[in-house]
Amino acid sequence: MPEPRELADARQCLARAEAEYRSPDALAPLAEGLALLDDVIAAGSAQHAKTARNLASTYASRIFGWIKTLIETDRAVPEPELEHFFKMVLAFDQVAGELPKSAEALKIGVVRQLIDRYYEGHPAEKKQQALRELEQLSGRD
Repeated sequence: MPEPRELADARQCLARAEAEYRSPDALAPLAEGLALLDDVIAAGSAQHAKTARNLASTYASRIFGWIKTLIETDRAVPEPELEHFFKMVLAFDQVAGELPKSAEALKIGVVRQLIDRYYEGHPAEKKQQALRELEQLSGRD
């Protein structure tokens, strides 16, 4: 049984997003590729749905890994790039693929760094309040 066209198109979109993952231009092909995978998962054969889930998981692992490495090794990632990374990791929530075990921790790590940037020059108690709210949202009170 030949693969559906959506899988081939998704692979192209995801490859483009992977190649440009640090660029804001990567978000559109990522979202498009993930939407195509989600369509295959929802309406494709069991075999094609499994392939789509595996593709989503593979790209999530790679992209999440690169972002994780960047935010752990470079504390000076610019705010616009952090915002972009947050959008990238959130995009994977739209598809029914398995996310890396570190997905939630990565999202929280990106938001922590964003809070650091957003609250520069503000009173320390405001920043601490934002961090407490993040902890509450993440279920880590």
